[in-house]
Amino acid sequence: MAQSYQDHLMLGEECGPQAVLDNLSTSQQWTLESYKLYSAMASIPELKKIVELRPCTIVTTGDIEGNMIFESKLRWLQENNIPGFRRSTDLFDEYGLNTEHSEGLREAYEYTAPVINVDLAMGFLLDLVKSKGAVLRTGTILGDLLDQESELLKTYNADAIINAMGLGAREAAADPNVYGLHGALLRLVNDGTDFPVVKNAMIVSSVKAGASGGDGAFILPRQDNILVLGTISQSKGEAADLTVDSTEVKEMRARCEDLLPCLKNARLDNNYPILQGTRPQRKGGVRVQHESRRADSRMVHSYGHGGAGWSLAIGSAQEAIRLVSEVLSRIPIKASLENTITEKMDNVNQQSSVLVEGTF
Repeated sequence: MAQSYQDHLMLGEECGPQAVLDNLSTSQQWTLESYKLYSAMASIPELKKIVELRPCTIVTTGDIEGNMIFESKLRWLQENNIPGFRRSTDLFDEYGLNTEHSEGLREAYEYTAPVINVDLAMGFLLDLVKSKGAVLRTGTILGDLLDQESELLKTYNADAIINAMGLGAREAAADPNVYGLHGALLRLVNDGTDFPVVKNAMIVSSVKAGASGGDGAFILPRQDNILVLGTISQSKGEAADLTVDSTEVKEMRARCEDLLPCLKNARLDNNYPILQGTRPQRKGGVRVQHESRRADSRMVHSYGHGGAGWSLAIGSAQEAIRLVSEVLSRIPIKASLENTITEKMDNVNQQSSVLVEGTF
């Protein structure tokens, strides 16, 4: 997210409206690649504070049968042997959910999902790329990157450019389809004092066509006795001007309390009661592709992930690398470099198979 939320739930059920790919199978493949890596990270004791596996309970307000997206999700979970999968309305009573919530709860299913502490994860990734020799430079680039491509390549002695500017891609890629979707989360104390400790994530998903998810509810436990409530979605730019007393925030909390009535006794975390940010959404879905306005461009775009950034991160990054490799292969003097990148990608894929087995 453009301004980081502290927690993110993997596997396509995340804090905010999803970035939708035209090709559902591509989205699912990218998600699976991320799932495997994060699950492997969760098995490493030193990374427990960054990624943790928890049950994720999805409840719907309509029938799953006949809904292509939800039927595909369930089939995908089972075909890929995602741990902890079960489908049963017994989950309503098991977790004390209000079956009259919204228009009435109809169905429920559950699986094991990685929960990511985004702030810690970003720090970890930053240290990781630095340790591999990356040089980070801070600066300001204004205008369309295509107009400045040659100059940027020369200035930074670069072979290619990957545009991952998020909201900035609206200007940097001259893409009017990019827009900001503002959102906010509440933080509650989850230490067992005011209500039984919540250990699993809970999400209400609409099966109705055209549902935006902006009036939904999700409940997400952290590792540090904090429970996060969401969500709000506002197409009103990047201003972070909500408070715990804002009407939208009060309504969001009321939806979560209606779903899980024991939360009516909950206390806000006084040190950090609300967090908010802007999701880099894009009409038409995620864009991971070569710059199309000029055939000889050495620029690859990767943006528009919306609220699904962490779910799609690993798969979309590998696709971006593949596109860079294609770009370099068309430049004769860079052929050897392209071969080096291909070799490194093969090594990464081999290492990923090891990561899935739980070693790092």
